[in-house]
Amino acid sequence: MCQLSSLTIRNINVGDDGDDDELMTMRDYNIRSITHHCTGLLLLDVSSCHELTDASIISISAHCTGLQTLKVAQCKKLTDASIISISTYCTGLQSLNVSLCKKLTDASIISISTHCTGLKVLNVSYCVNITDHSIISVAVCCSGLQSLDVGRCVKLSDSCIISISTYCTRLTSLNVSYCGYDITDDSIISISTYCTGLQSLDFSGCYHLTDASIISISSHCIGMQFLKTSNCKKITDDSILLISTHCTRLQSLDVSHCVRLTDSSIISISLYCTELQLLHVKWCDELTDASIISISTHCTGLRSLDVSYCKKITDDSIISISTHCTGLTSFNTVNCSLLTDASIISIANHCTALQSLDVSSCKKLTDASITSISIHCNGLQSLNVSNCSLLTDASIISIITYCTGLQSLDISLCNQLTDDSIRSISMHYNGLQSLNVYRCRVLSHTMSALKSNYPSLRVIGGGL
Repeated sequence: MCQLSSLTIRNINVGDDGDDDELMTMRDYNIRSITHHCTGLLLLDVSSCHELTDASIISISAHCTGLQTLKVAQCKKLTDASIISISTYCTGLQSLNVSLCKKLTDASIISISTHCTGLKVLNVSYCVNITDHSIISVAVCCSGLQSLDVGRCVKLSDSCIISISTYCTRLTSLNVSYCGYDITDDSIISISTYCTGLQSLDFSGCYHLTDASIISISSHCIGMQFLKTSNCKKITDDSILLISTHCTRLQSLDVSHCVRLTDSSIISISLYCTELQLLHVKWCDELTDASIISISTHCTGLRSLDVSYCKKITDDSIISISTHCTGLTSFNTVNCSLLTDASIISIANHCTALQSLDVSSCKKLTDASITSISIHCNGLQSLNVSNCSLLTDASIISIITYCTGLQSLDISLCNQLTDDSIRSISMHYNGLQSLNVYRCRVLSHTMSALKSNYPSLRVIGGGL
């Protein structure tokens, strides 16, 4: 008998010739075989195994009755039958992730809440058929819930979130992003009032929310570490200033598209929240260098910065970021039209651990920037230089030569690139997964040869 207690499986081609039908049949068969022999499984993660069917999960429920954690995110063929079976037999389940299982309905979640009352973690994001009815059932039956993700569940309203706040007072993480227009300040005020141990909150795209929500968070949830309010366009400096002075342990702040914010908010965040590691201010177009320079001075542990479409940002602030925040791993400056090579060369020289860079539509950048990145940031995994019209083949050849772990490359709308770039990609191919060549002047036969040699490469554009 297998003693395995934890198992993670990703998409593995078990067929001899890559045939999709054989892959589907064998995968279900393998899961059933594993569950027959590994009956002591406590954790099973089969996320993104798209061809799994109810048969596999029902087999798991029948044989692995001690299961505590189940992750079936993006297993899009699963229906209520499998989750109801899990709830019936695996009553000790503590964590369930069914994100993007769009066939599931309230029946699944009500059954889970009724039978698995010790549930602590639930992720039903993108399960578009879930309504208030099932989430209220979770609230009433699973009072020990600590983490709830209902992002993109568009049929939810204040009613279920208020119910969660009333019964699940030990909640530490909540995601209600893009749940539509029926989530209002009432939800967030209730959550912050009763769930004072909340550490992570994402209500991006809840368009009705105002400063009242943020002010309530600042008053009650002083241990907040991760806050995401992207696309909440009614939020102003008044509430962010209070967050900065009350939630001083903040590590991650995303206020992208909060267009009313000014330098006063971000400067205050930098002064009080010195442990900040992520700051995303995309489309906060009132911000100037003053904000970013203050962040660089006080938040030297910053790892991720997105200032895309902040068109007042210049080289001065980016050079300051590069020299003070040398551990930066992700940097986005889309359409920051004032930036020049000086910024990116400085980033390359000082932030050598950089893994992701998006400088698309920064039209003043030349080969000097990208060549410098390639030489100093060998661990780069993702690069987007779309619409950087001054770049030539020299940039791409250098990137492909030195950044051998690159997984994603977007060179769309770089109209000076030629077949030489594509030949270099083919010659030095080392696991690139995605390539965007939309509106590049490359010949179709060169792209065809690349695709033929590397069929797993996802190519966008290029006439393919």
